[in-house]
Amino acid sequence: MSKAPEFSYTPEQVRALSENLIKDLEEKLGVLANIPGPQRNFRNTMLAFENAVTGFGEAVQVQIFLAYVSGDAELRKAAQELELKISQYSVDLFTREDVFRALTEYSDKGEKLDPVDARLLEKTLLDFRHNGLGLEPRARNRVKKLKKELIGLELKFSQNLREVGDALEVSEDELKGLPADFKARLRRSEAGKYLVTMDYPDYMPFMDNADSGDARRRLEMMYNRRCVPGNIELMEAAIQLRRKISKLLGYPTFADYVLADRMAANSGNVSAFLERTRVKLVKKGRKELRELGKLKGGEDRTISSWDWRYYVNLLKKTKYSIDHEKIKEYFPLETVVKGMFEVFGGVFGASFVPAPLPVWHGDVRAYEVKNPDGSLAAYFYFDLFPRDGKYKHAACFGLRGGRELEDGAYELPAAAIVGNFPAPSGGNPALLKFADVVTLFHEFGHVTHNIFTRSKYGKFSGTSVSRDFVEVPSKMLENWAYDPAVLRRISGHYKNPGEKLPEALIKKIIEARNMDSGLGYLRQVFLSAVDMRYHTARGKVDTTGLYGKLRKKISLIPLSPENYPQANFGHLMGGYEAGYYSYLWSEVIAADLFGAFEAAGVMNPEAGAKYRELILAPGRSFDEAGQVRKFLGRPAAEDAFLKSIGAA
Repeated sequence: MSKAPEFSYTPEQVRALSENLIKDLEEKLGVLANIPGPQRNFRNTMLAFENAVTGFGEAVQVQIFLAYVSGDAELRKAAQELELKISQYSVDLFTREDVFRALTEYSDKGEKLDPVDARLLEKTLLDFRHNGLGLEPRARNRVKKLKKELIGLELKFSQNLREVGDALEVSEDELKGLPADFKARLRRSEAGKYLVTMDYPDYMPFMDNADSGDARRRLEMMYNRRCVPGNIELMEAAIQLRRKISKLLGYPTFADYVLADRMAANSGNVSAFLERTRVKLVKKGRKELRELGKLKGGEDRTISSWDWRYYVNLLKKTKYSIDHEKIKEYFPLETVVKGMFEVFGGVFGASFVPAPLPVWHGDVRAYEVKNPDGSLAAYFYFDLFPRDGKYKHAACFGLRGGRELEDGAYELPAAAIVGNFPAPSGGNPALLKFADVVTLFHEFGHVTHNIFTRSKYGKFSGTSVSRDFVEVPSKMLENWAYDPAVLRRISGHYKNPGEKLPEALIKKIIEARNMDSGLGYLRQVFLSAVDMRYHTARGKVDTTGLYGKLRKKISLIPLSPENYPQANFGHLMGGYEAGYYSYLWSEVIAADLFGAFEAAGVMNPEAGAKYRELILAPGRSFDEAGQVRKFLGRPAAEDAFLKSIGAA
């Protein structure tokens, strides 16, 4: 049985790691490349490559993760340097002519393979072709050089955002509308004013609740001017490099290059999907905007971007009698986590047992994930509160993929949720807003994909699926947060744990779910369209001009003057470039899958077992659309999604 991962590394150990690992991998690849053609078979060529590369990735996965979570600035720096080296070496790896020739030589033999082995060969060869193999040497070397340059830009963009320490000074008067516990945890400036940081637990509640429109406007501007102009220059340079790479590889646009290996297949399909969805949403969005304008009142009823969250929150309080500051009293973190484990443990047939495993920080809690027979299935970790130098958003990080080892044993997967939820303060425990609960369920959906994998190969393990399928399990689990039985299970007033969220509030939360779904999903369409336009443009891209133009046209709420949100649009520099549409695409599929649970009962363990077997366990071992078809008994459709958001 594989042990839990270790996290106790020094900066020196991390710096020394890459050379030895690369040397070892090079030796293995040399042996593979030099096997005489007649002796080639699946085991000594394709499987040897897969095992060597997956083992190499696994050996640096945890150390690279420390760049995002370590409390030691020097260790974070060493881990960032390692990430850059490994990412750039990966370009070298997948542009090796000798290895590509070996794999092609084996492929040309035409041996009959089982479907998963055949898929492994097909996807591995595609990785090489996507890196320029098959091109003449000069073009191939150009692709390689550009890819390495691109990796450097992307990592610098991310690093810049992690290191932001900006904070807005606000007066006591400008904190009107904010709860006492929010005010209590704010640092003070030398002038005695309150400091509101750019971290989610500060930014989001302030934009939701601060009565001062001018303070919200100033905070939004500071938030949207982070890393300006540096990150704008990095993004525009990256877009240019991506276009050059796709052109060299024979694709009309970078989006088409990326989508060739996705469910959507090409940029035309994505654009049609986004426009189809926009048309279905625009009537609802305009109606919601008018309602917010009435609530604002006065002569100028225009809803500016710094108004949107505030008036949506105010509408929840007035029309639906939902005060999220009051509701969070029923969601102490410990109660929510305990209830979440009970709910999803029951649905998926697993238990989450606290365990004294190695961790990377004192805030981290660790668990062993066990099957019904008591056998160990995976390792899981929570790192939930903000700290200096830590990743700023909420995410699931895969720490180790599940896979079959050469001795026949199964490598147990490990995953972590890294979040930035409000920490305990003022003598009160950590209290989650309902939006935090939804976020927690979302990230736990990614966790289920990682920990319940039974993929044969690391390449197909867990979340290593098509980018436009990767959000399906996360969007799926969000639905449970709106189920009355689940809300009862995960709630309990922090002063009286036996006092569950009142039935009237449960009813209001469910009723209010779609009160701003038109504007909310138009924003998703807008961000997806921006991404597509950036990555299908033929000439130089003015990211600011295009962002502003599409924002007004699609989201219905214009961009504020002197704001540059693309400078902190990390998704487009961190794996979702030409892929942001994946959130919507996945949500459509997830809504259809959830319909099967609604029909069987959301706590139904039989439905859970079927979902675990057909959707979670295979990873990318099979075609994702085919697995969805097996689960539903038909192809996925858009009807369930439109109905679920009140736009049918």
